[in-house]
Amino acid sequence: LGLATLPMQAPDLAVKELDRAAKLPGIRGVYMGTHVMGKNLDEEAFRPVYARCEALGLAIFLHPLNPVGADRMRKYHLRNLIGNPTDNAIAAASLIFGGVMDAFPKLDVVLPHSGGTMPALIGRWDHGTTVRAELKHMTKPPSTYLRRFHYDTITHQDWILKNLIEQVGADRVVMGSDCPADMSYTHPVDVVERLKGVSADDRELILGGNAARLLKL
Repeated sequence: LGLATLPMQAPDLAVKELDRAAKLPGIRGVYMGTHVMGKNLDEEAFRPVYARCEALGLAIFLHPLNPVGADRMRKYHLRNLIGNPTDNAIAAASLIFGGVMDAFPKLDVVLPHSGGTMPALIGRWDHGTTVRAELKHMTKPPSTYLRRFHYDTITHQDWILKNLIEQVGADRVVMGSDCPADMSYTHPVDVVERLKGVSADDRELILGGNAARLLKL
């Protein structure tokens, strides 16, 4: 099984590549960065790509690259420790506030690193829609979009993962490993199996059932 990588800087070519790759055996989704050369994912030019992904039933798997604020995160590996989770939240916010998730109601998007900082910020986003003129176009609170996304299990803290499961539902969480990066899980199954207070049925969903549904296996 594999993911198609698209030349998103040229959306018309990205659509053509998507059509080509979708015919290959084993292609089950699309890899996409959390931004495209500094452009957020709500750019109008990207909409034909989302429309084609939705039509083909291919999920989009996001991952950070060149995260925001890198000039202040050159030390201590902060570009990864803070930058990556922050870029995940920017991508999710762009898709929500930019109307992408509304425009493509059957589009599946998988957020890495358990959504990064997005789940922890959702209350702030909800409040913002009630007081900020920039968000007056929002007809629903951002929290209603939590279950429009899938999230991997990469939290590196059991209680954070358990909170995520309670927040979005076990059926929206898929097992991740982040291999072969040094920030990966070496025993990703154990991470799920050791969680307290998670039912056996929910563990099975996270360990494989959700991915099988998402990838149409």
